Amino acid sequence: MKVLLWLGALCGLITLGGCESSPATSSTPETCVALAEQFPVDTVVPKGCYIAAQTPTIGAGVTVTLAAGVTITFDAGTGLQISGNQALLALGTATSPVVLTGATKTRGAWNGVRFDGTASKNSSLSYATVEYAGATKADSKAAGIKATADSAGVSLSLQHVTVRQSQGYGLYLADSAKVAHFDHNTLTGNALGPAMIDINAVGYLDSTSTYKGNDLAPVVVNTGHLDQNASWSALDVPYFMDGPTNVDVPWTLAAGTTLVMAKDAWISINGDVAALHAVGTQAAPIRLTGEVATRGSWDNLIYNGSNNTANRLEWVTIEHGGSTAHDKYGACLLVSADSHGVTVPMDHVTIQKCQGFGATMTGSTLLPTFSNNSFTLNGLGPMRIGSTAVWQLDTTSTYTGNDVDQVSVDADWIAKTASWHDLGAPYHLDNNLQVNGKSDLPVVWTLEPGVTLVMDAGIWIGVSGDYSGLHAVGTAAKPITLTGATKQAGFWSAVLFGGSNNAANAFEYATLEYGGSGVKSNMDKGLITASADSHGVTVSVKNCTLQHGAGYGLWLGGSAVTNADIDTANTFADNALGAVFHDK
Repeated sequence: MKVLLWLGALCGLITLGGCESSPATSSTPETCVALAEQFPVDTVVPKGCYIAAQTPTIGAGVTVTLAAGVTITFDAGTGLQISGNQALLALGTATSPVVLTGATKTRGAWNGVRFDGTASKNSSLSYATVEYAGATKADSKAAGIKATADSAGVSLSLQHVTVRQSQGYGLYLADSAKVAHFDHNTLTGNALGPAMIDINAVGYLDSTSTYKGNDLAPVVVNTGHLDQNASWSALDVPYFMDGPTNVDVPWTLAAGTTLVMAKDAWISINGDVAALHAVGTQAAPIRLTGEVATRGSWDNLIYNGSNNTANRLEWVTIEHGGSTAHDKYGACLLVSADSHGVTVPMDHVTIQKCQGFGATMTGSTLLPTFSNNSFTLNGLGPMRIGSTAVWQLDTTSTYTGNDVDQVSVDADWIAKTASWHDLGAPYHLDNNLQVNGKSDLPVVWTLEPGVTLVMDAGIWIGVSGDYSGLHAVGTAAKPITLTGATKQAGFWSAVLFGGSNNAANAFEYATLEYGGSGVKSNMDKGLITASADSHGVTVSVKNCTLQHGAGYGLWLGGSAVTNADIDTANTFADNALGAVFHDK
């Protein structure tokens, strides 16, 4: 049964510095009585001033209710401990709050309120103040209110609760906490920060609450596997991600959210069930930044085989990551796709100040939208991307202002008809590139006016068979350029047309230079080499400059079909073996 608690002695008979009311109550001294040492049955503690000389013992299954207007002053080393099937109800009002305070008005004067494995009953605090608690002498992760839990979890509601002047954190929530209501709370003036929260409890924090005014600003997130409660509100302070995070469910970050990443931390969105939906606004962008504002201070945001339509990055800034300590292709954003791809729409995304690339994307990356993005101030360049995904990059985005202003292409195939746009920065091909058309899927690769390809040592571009074509038609004002990464004759190999009798094949208003090694075989004796099978090869070359080749400018097989004026319609200069070779 419930009983009223009227136990204790007059405050004037006890030598305690905390008998006067808390700053949250009237400044008039009250007559205080000793708080009961035991609560064997459900008990309502009525309005009044109490002193706790020791941590009270609470019986199994007991609910302790603190009525509006209760003030309890706790001696050093004491607190409230709620566990098992016990419950605490602190039911204040706006005008008559519940106040739990220390005997001395110093941080850590008492232990605080602790909930441990109380999922079988719902505890609730409303219009309550917990202050001067969170003693860290015996608990480095102490908090004014601490909800730790075994597998049973903790059930708790916090509404209009103020936790202040804790020696530790204001609030600690374990992964298995179940918070039915959390709103209009204030966590301020606490030494270690407003809160430490296990990752699966972070979603309970809300934007109606206040987290500012602590010695350390952010909410500390104990990272690990995020698999529940995965919608995070934008707080008035950042979240601090204290280590690696694996995301196994759809995860939403509200506009205005900031994640501060610890050294070497990363976030990985794993598999098709998982997703990251981070949609900010121009006025309230989402930000992923480093604890230390230097390049490579953390690793990256990784989309790891997540072909989930919920994925979206919009008005997001990612910075200070891309560590190359363990990955020479390190990047702030890593899109790592399996055979069926990764879907990541990106709009108004800024990726900057990364030690490696701004982004690394494999060839099966799917970018349903990609616009108005910025890749700048990155050490290795704006981006490294698989050749089958390059066509999705757009001209509204910015790729300059990096230490290396080249889009690095992980070259292998052009597997479907695609156009590469002039991005304002060259493409750097680091491997051979093959246009790979088939009878059931013809492929024409188009280089748009203004495109520059920078070629690594010894590599070639191959266009093989009648279902493969290369269309590189620039303009006088915006020519296309294929050049070597090193300005040395024969540094790269050639553009090889092998039995490609395709009407799309054309070079016009293009410069090809520093290739044509001319020593391996007929296949690379010209900057452009047309090697025909029995039914020929077709390529048109007009208004082009072919220069600084180690072989010929053009090497044409006997059955090659070209424009009749190919010898005179182009400019040839400084090619070691001559301008044009016709194999009769």
